[in-house]
Amino acid sequence: MLTTWVLIVFLAYFAALIGIAVFRSRQMQEMSDYVLAGRKVGSFTSALSSSSSATSGWTMLVFPALAFMHGAVEFWTVFSIVLGLWLTWTIYAKRLRRYTIAADNSLTFPEFFEKRFGDRRGVLRTLSAAIALFFITFYISSGLIAGSKLLNTVFGLDGIVGILVTLVAVASYTFIGGFLAVSRTDVFQALIMLAGFIILPVTLLFLTADPFQGLEDTAPGFWNPFTDAAGDGITVTFVLTTIGWGLGSFGSLRILQRFMAVESEARIRPSRDIGTLWTTVIFAFGLLLGLVALPALGEVGRLDEVTADPERLYLVAATVFFPPVIAGVLLSAVIAAVMSTADSQLLLASAMATDDLPLIRRYAYAKRYVYVLGAFARVWLGRFLLVVVGIVAALLAIFNPDSVFNLVSYAWGGMGAAFGPLILLALYWRRFNFWGALASMLSGTVVASIWGYFSGGPGGVMDIEPATPGFIIALPIAVAVTLLTPAPSAVITETFDDVNTGWAAAREV
Repeated sequence: MLTTWVLIVFLAYFAALIGIAVFRSRQMQEMSDYVLAGRKVGSFTSALSSSSSATSGWTMLVFPALAFMHGAVEFWTVFSIVLGLWLTWTIYAKRLRRYTIAADNSLTFPEFFEKRFGDRRGVLRTLSAAIALFFITFYISSGLIAGSKLLNTVFGLDGIVGILVTLVAVASYTFIGGFLAVSRTDVFQALIMLAGFIILPVTLLFLTADPFQGLEDTAPGFWNPFTDAAGDGITVTFVLTTIGWGLGSFGSLRILQRFMAVESEARIRPSRDIGTLWTTVIFAFGLLLGLVALPALGEVGRLDEVTADPERLYLVAATVFFPPVIAGVLLSAVIAAVMSTADSQLLLASAMATDDLPLIRRYAYAKRYVYVLGAFARVWLGRFLLVVVGIVAALLAIFNPDSVFNLVSYAWGGMGAAFGPLILLALYWRRFNFWGALASMLSGTVVASIWGYFSGGPGGVMDIEPATPGFIIALPIAVAVTLLTPAPSAVITETFDDVNTGWAAAREV
């Protein structure tokens, strides 16, 4: 009975996504429509699209598991993530929108880096696209694994089959509708995620005889936000890891892409406020779920099932405590979380593969191919590459499976380290030059990759979220290399000054 109702809910949900994609595809004729929806996205859509794409299967499956294992100390993870998102809207959004318009209406970040630093050889454009595609593939892989866990729990599907089904579901409506469809479906999915994360923990509060029972014997510090579950004080490693979850926002290109697509600067502040509110609520209830699930599952004898794999906490709680129809709706929230991130990553990857990888771009934009690959045909090229990236991510998930936590931690931290310091200095430092940008990107990538590969070390230093060491090391390297190399040209500084004053760069496109 559960499987039947869940399947019905899933099919209805998927039909709604396809319907939105088909409807929005009519408004897409050029690459700018496919990548940024013509920069005409409103406040509410921008807010929920950026926030929901910042979440993922990690939010629905991993974060409650972290609270389940570590206790109320995970409040600081919520604080860091919310603060990071608010800061990126506040510091980046207005200037990033202006600067990408001023830089010949750049549609992707690699293109923006090329124009911002006058890189005629295309070094920054090619390297940044390759690095971004590398980390994006890991992120998409995490979403496919999260989707396969859901399908395995509910339908008993084999892991490989679950991965492929998830890929087809995500790629289909992204393929059809592009950025505008992704943004609109993200709004729909954000509301479903919010409903799921509110209904589930609130219900557990009422169904559990003692939802805040003491755990003095096994976890004396579980309800204390200033200690771990064992009652020991917060470590430096934990603090630096928590900071890393916030710093990752500064280089998360799929979130920052939403800033570029906002309809006008007047829409930015309400977008930030709505998005911050949504993120706060979703993570606050995710924290609550992880805390109250422990006594709730203990009362019904299902605790061992979650202890064996904490990332299944949400899935088990939804199927145990709710009737089939409601369970289907709650489980669709997991699919929503997976899709709202995976679709953004796929779209971002296809755009960069089409416009920024030199071999593909050379043929797509060569004059002798204009007749064959016109503006709309390049959209189809982007769609084809979307499928290619998705297949690569699926192969990674199949042949190198890992926990959702590890994959997201590495991809989130890697993007934050590689691009966070680079974008921050590019928007705010007039003297910042090509060599500083290159040094920042490469050092951030290398450091984050080292931290993502190793673990342990003195005091658990190698377990720190990769964004923190990457950001801390890349930022001073970028400054030092910039000061040791020639200043940027007058043309570049004039564009910077124009963006700073905002009168010309703020024009509508």
